[in-house]
Amino acid sequence: MGTETKLTGIGNLTLYKPDPFSYGQPAQQPEPPKDPNEWFVQRYPYAYQMHGSPFLLLHEPGNDTYKPIMPVTLNMPFFAQILGGRRDLGHHVIYFEAECSWYFKDWDGLYKITTSDKLINLYMALMMKCAQDMPNNIKNLNLVHEWRSDKVCKAIITRAKSVLVADSTFFSASSPHQRVKGPEIHERLLMKYVSEALSSEPGNLVMLKDAYEAYCRLVKRKELVPVKRSDFTAMVVPVIKDQFNVSLRNDLVVDGKSGQRGWKNVRLQAGPV
Repeated sequence: MGTETKLTGIGNLTLYKPDPFSYGQPAQQPEPPKDPNEWFVQRYPYAYQMHGSPFLLLHEPGNDTYKPIMPVTLNMPFFAQILGGRRDLGHHVIYFEAECSWYFKDWDGLYKITTSDKLINLYMALMMKCAQDMPNNIKNLNLVHEWRSDKVCKAIITRAKSVLVADSTFFSASSPHQRVKGPEIHERLLMKYVSEALSSEPGNLVMLKDAYEAYCRLVKRKELVPVKRSDFTAMVVPVIKDQFNVSLRNDLVVDGKSGQRGWKNVRLQAGPV
């Protein structure tokens, strides 16, 4: 349950303020929400914490048995925030700005592409479900019609792009967040490859072509398309340098042939990674 904060000088208009003794605490037997503010804040307390009351409510003249309430203004940043998902259920949606794409976290922990249309459908469904759960004194016209219009839906999606934005590091090779078949998966595999397939061994040589062929075998086992050798070289050189403190050389002599490219004092394991 919560209390209402009256706006001084604006008559019977109210915002929502949760009970400080119960806010954020799971209720054993939660009471049915008495208005749309309570309905949304019970499900999305983080959105309230970040952006405040979902609605401005107008308390119209009534009597002891019937006190009509109409939601008159929608707090757009609040509803942009709820598209990010319910934290208590492990939901998460982000807008990946680098690709202008939406991603949601699936049950397997991997982020997968979604669309703005699907997010709009979610928002519209939440508005309708809220309206259906309201007591008889709540006037639902705006919940059912006005705030489910194309104009409002598109405005919320636009606002959500800034509220739920994730920068280019969100799916980086060192990030805990992973997506399905993103380009950074090659960097992740390469880091695994260097740490498990290569080892330090004084005097031993690893040729670049052999390292690349071993990496391609690993990538194909993962049912991915290998990167070009030039791209592999650009990615693997700094990783090997960091792991073993050796640089790629262009002057190695192998089987009487000079000018071979590879690393000295590194060993390539024979078995699979």
